[in-house]
Amino acid sequence: MVSDRQPEPPPPPVPEGFGLVRHEGTLTWATFAPLFHAVGNPWLWRDRLLRSPSEQDAHLSDPGIVVHILRRDTDATDLGFCEMDCRDPAAGFRVLYFGLVPEAIGGGLGRLLFIHALHDAWRRDPACIRLDTCTHDHPRAVAFYQGFGFTVTGRRVVEADDPRLTGLLPREAAPHIPLALLSERSPTLRTDQ
Repeated sequence: MVSDRQPEPPPPPVPEGFGLVRHEGTLTWATFAPLFHAVGNPWLWRDRLLRSPSEQDAHLSDPGIVVHILRRDTDATDLGFCEMDCRDPAAGFRVLYFGLVPEAIGGGLGRLLFIHALHDAWRRDPACIRLDTCTHDHPRAVAFYQGFGFTVTGRRVVEADDPRLTGLLPREAAPHIPLALLSERSPTLRTDQ
């Protein structure tokens, strides 16, 4: 999916009791991994988990990698994040990961986080912003992104081993997605660029 225009209107103020924390090459995998798992495990996010901790640290410490974290101020609980690769404005930026912890979904916090992250990215004047989503993401993901001006530019099938069967994720992760048989690969329809 791709967007070549800044969303309107400007982002609303962050409601009292919440905060947005912007990291630009300042995270480590040790501090970010718990939030990544809390958001990604229910959707079987696996690709990032194939990297070693040192590869994760190198990625997250790159100043072109920007991570916006939505935090509940009352107990300093992180509720979600938007990670973008902002290294090449001429080629366009890419949303690498976006999501909320399950208990934060459905209250408008995702929209708040995403619009703030998009407006921050558009201030750097990229040619466009791209993202991929897949059938293992939230069922309303495509419609959500379309609401911000993203358009579908292609679809492809990607097969990958079920991360619950390879040990990347706990077996009880994503109970709404059937376990693939040990001898099968799990097909995923990706909506991309």
